[in-house]
Amino acid sequence: MSIKVSMALRLVGGVTAAWAIAFVTAATIAYIVENPDFSFFTTYLSDIGDSAGWPQTLFNSGTLIAAPMRFLFLALVVVCLYELGAGRLFVILVLALGAVSTAGTVLMTAVPFSDAPAIHKMGIPMYFWGVVLLQGIVGVREWSLRMCPGVLPITSLSVAGIFIVFGTLLSVSQSGSLHRNVPVVWEWLAYLSSVIWVVVHSIALVTVDSFDDDK
Repeated sequence: MSIKVSMALRLVGGVTAAWAIAFVTAATIAYIVENPDFSFFTTYLSDIGDSAGWPQTLFNSGTLIAAPMRFLFLALVVVCLYELGAGRLFVILVLALGAVSTAGTVLMTAVPFSDAPAIHKMGIPMYFWGVVLLQGIVGVREWSLRMCPGVLPITSLSVAGIFIVFGTLLSVSQSGSLHRNVPVVWEWLAYLSSVIWVVVHSIALVTVDSFDDDK
């Protein structure tokens, strides 16, 4: 692999993960100021993004900035996996799904539910299924690549699994068969798992690259 790709992977990954943590933390603090009853078990991330004032501004603008950053990081991951033998079809498929997921993120964020429910809802399946399919495909392919550390596919498949659990619980909750608060913590776990995915891939893929260069 190219040294430049490795350096870019670590740099973009570090900045992306730090930004993801920073803007959600800032938006959450701003939300707590106006809503002291905040809890990771009762307050959805989307509640923060749909609240008036600074919480919405910080969360939505932060997400809009993070979306292209994450897509760039995904592209660098794909380049590294391609160099490890992932194949051209894998590259095309994952980048296409990444583009769909990114577009879904932008639709959900740029248009809050309270402003235009139809457009906001259009972005939800694009983002959700984009992430699930993308992470599932990446995880399965990583598992098959001899040079990939085991932590990579485990992390990728974990993200897909957590998103599926959250999506399932949310669907059941919206049907009225489950309390609204049950899926909440899973949304936070889904977000956290996606940040961990970035961190793990930033470290593990660069480590594999360094090992190859030393041989």
